[in-house]
Parts: sequence; structure tokens; C-alpha cells
Amino acid sequence: MSPDLFKSPSDDLKKHAALWLDFEEVIEDGEFFSYGIGARTYGSIWPDRRTEPEMLQFKKSAQPVKAKLVSAEKGEVEITNRYLFTDLSELNTTWILQADNEIIQKGEMSVSLKPQEKKIVVIPFKKPEIRPGVEYRFLISFRQKEKKPWADAGYEIAWDQMELPWYQQAQIIKKPSSGSIKVNEENGELIVTGKDFVYTFNKSTGTLSSLKFQGKELIKAGARMNAWHAPLANETDEWTMKSANMKHKVEGYGNMAATEWYSSGLDRLQFYLDNFRWEKQNDDTVLIEVKNVLVLGNQKGAFLNHFRYRIDGSGEMKIEHTIIPNGDMPSWLPRIGTTWILDKSLEIVQWYGRGPEENYPDRKSGYKTGIYKSTVKEMYVPYLIPQDYGLRTENRWVKMIDGNGAGLEFKGNKLFNFSAQPYSTENLTKALYTYQLHPFDGITFNFYYATSGLGDTPRSVFTQYQVMPQRYDFIMTVRPVKE
Repeated sequence: MSPDLFKSPSDDLKKHAALWLDFEEVIEDGEFFSYGIGARTYGSIWPDRRTEPEMLQFKKSAQPVKAKLVSAEKGEVEITNRYLFTDLSELNTTWILQADNEIIQKGEMSVSLKPQEKKIVVIPFKKPEIRPGVEYRFLISFRQKEKKPWADAGYEIAWDQMELPWYQQAQIIKKPSSGSIKVNEENGELIVTGKDFVYTFNKSTGTLSSLKFQGKELIKAGARMNAWHAPLANETDEWTMKSANMKHKVEGYGNMAATEWYSSGLDRLQFYLDNFRWEKQNDDTVLIEVKNVLVLGNQKGAFLNHFRYRIDGSGEMKIEHTIIPNGDMPSWLPRIGTTWILDKSLEIVQWYGRGPEENYPDRKSGYKTGIYKSTVKEMYVPYLIPQDYGLRTENRWVKMIDGNGAGLEFKGNKLFNFSAQPYSTENLTKALYTYQLHPFDGITFNFYYATSGLGDTPRSVFTQYQVMPQRYDFIMTVRPVKE
């Protein structure tokens, strides 16, 4: 094809090109509006006018009614009417009492409250018999009574979800022996075999390389310590540099928040195994201990990494993980935790945490806590410039299963964050356009102990939402499931 064709491109050439962007002109065509990829592309509405995940937070932060728990025992809630001219009698008020995700009581009530006033109301619920290990929440919702030009009747105007102080720790019952475990070493591998499962560790790297349950392979690669993610739009914008808490800057890595990480070589961690050992503690338990070091790309700092896998006869793995940063570390980190590569058949996602949309530590109050279900494909967020996406925060557990209900359940001794993506982290990091994203033969499953927030366009993440390079201790429990 002659280069001259591109000097005065025809409409036919543009039509048949795989990608054609006229950077010097604004195109308006029906309901689609584009500034070209070089402009700021991270607003709150997609080009096709669908809302982006952050719109739920916009709505929550600006909602005209707020509710605050005063007394769980008395059922007292303080309601504030933030409207300027509307009495709350113009809205329907409903409430539900939840035990985890189960609605155990619900009702409607009439609230009359003048604009800019607040008062304490009594919600007529009864304290249930408390079940150990169950979380109780109260949700109050204010909805449109009548259809309006901008919303149907029943549209939710405002809501607040309140944690009730009734949680009782479940009694830990010693499980009966679930069968013996066999441990073999062969061809540089440690193979742990029990009823219905075979787990394989690579002794030269210390990583879990295979996890088979009932004959089905569930992973491509097991837990590996990770502090990197594909930089977000706010992390690659020069506007945020001055407020980004930076101390490293190498020429060639730009002027942005992510410059701190690229300059330190956080995206180029070098792995060194320090120690791999195992011992059989009894007939149905084996302990595998792995110590390794992940050195920053600039060779000035490292993460000391310590895994302790305790596997019992049921196939349950309790993973005690300690991370200790050492040396000249970045001033803050995108995240800290582990990355797994799961078999691509585990595409159904169930979780108990905030949702259903993507949310982050500094953008989470607009997303209700509950039990949700989605798929890896449906959790994709189509940012115009590829980046990390799809985080869900404050989780109790998450299940990654296939169409037959077989898969893995992940839990933590504390609340955790996770994301699941059909792309590799490297692909998300390097791609400049969405057409450069290519699903690979697996699912990138990120299990985060801590995740930095998003910040906003003119300034970077506030310090209280930054993940600091400090010691982290976390206990993750992983077990195969068949529903």
C-alpha cells in the first residue's frame, strides 16, 4: 500500500481499516461522541451513554436523604432530609433486616420530615435469635412514589446500610479426620495426594503448579506474591504527579503517579527462591514452607516473602503469608497480595462483599454489601485506555467455579479485595487500545490484602488510601468445591 494513500485518506480506506482515529477532529455521529483516544477518556459516562461504575458512588455521595444508626437495641435511626424543598412524605420508605444475605424481616413506614431537618425514628423490627458466624445488617431505602419524567415509580432515590453489633464468633469445631495424605517427591516436584485431590509444587520455584480436584485441573499457576497492577488512568495522568507522594523518578518513565513504580522497577520483580521444605505433621496434614525474595528492578529493594501451606485430608489449604519490604522501596504501592492463574473454565464468580459493580477503597460506600454472582466476562469494565479493572472490596469469601459447580473457594482471616480478568497483567499493562487486549489461556485472579484507592483527575490518592510498604501478615484459606 502506498504511503501517499494516507496523506489524503478516502472514506473507503477509513471504513476498511482495522483502526482509524482522526486525532485532529471531533466526530459526532448519532449517539456516539468521541474525542479520540488522546483526550481525557475517564469520565463517568461511556461513549454509548451507559453509566460507568463510579456513577453509583456519585449518586450515593450526593443522595438527598441520609440515615444513621443510633441504637440497634431500640431500633432507633436518625434520618436527615437534605432536600431544599421536598418533604420526605413524598417518598416511599422501606426497610429490611438481613442475616448475611437472607431477608429475615421487612416493612414499610411513613416518614414526614421537612427539608433540611433531621429526626430520630424507631424502626419496628425485632431483634432475632442470633446465629453464631452470621452478620446482621439493616437497610433503609427511599423510593419514588410516582412516575416522573426522569424516573419510574419505585426508583431508589437514597439508601443506607447499617452494620448491627450482634455478631457472635462461630465456635471452632475440630473436624474429624477426612482421610490420609500421601506425599511423594519425584522429578523436582512435591506431590500431595488425598481423597479426590492431587496438589503439585515445583521445588525449584516453590510455587503450586497444579491443583487437581476429582481429576479436573483448576489452576495454571498458584499463589505468587504481587504488588503490581496495570496503572489506572489517574496513575498515568500528569495532573496527579505533584500530589502523588513520590521519591523516585528516572528519566524516561514520564511525569505521573506510576512513575514512582516504574522508576523503582516494581513492574520487573526478580524472583529468587531461598528455601523450600516440608514435613508431614500427622496422617492427614502436611506443612509446606516456602521462603523467597522478590527484588525490585532497580536492585535497591526487595520483598522478603514467606508462605506456609497447611494441607489437610479434605484438600483444604490454609496459607499463612508474610511479606516484609526491605531496602529502598517505592513510597507507596498499587496493592499487596497474591496473583493466581486459574483454569479458564472457572468463569463463574460468586462473592460476599461489596457490589455488584466495581468498587475501590476510596470509592466503596455506594455499593451494598451482599452476596453476588457474575462471570469473568461480565465483570470486564471497558475503559477506553486499558488498565487494571474490576476490583471488589471488603469480601468475606469468593468462589470461582465452572458450569458444573466445580472450582475453588477463597477466604481470608480479614476482609480482602479481589479481581478476576481473562487477560494477563502484562497485556493490560502494555495495551494502549482495547483491540490490543487478547484473552489468554487462563484467568488472572488477584487476591489483595490491601489495595490503593483511585484518587481523582486533578490529584492523586489521599495518603490514608495508599498501600504502604510495610509488613503484611494474612491467612488465606483455599478449598476445592463442588456445588
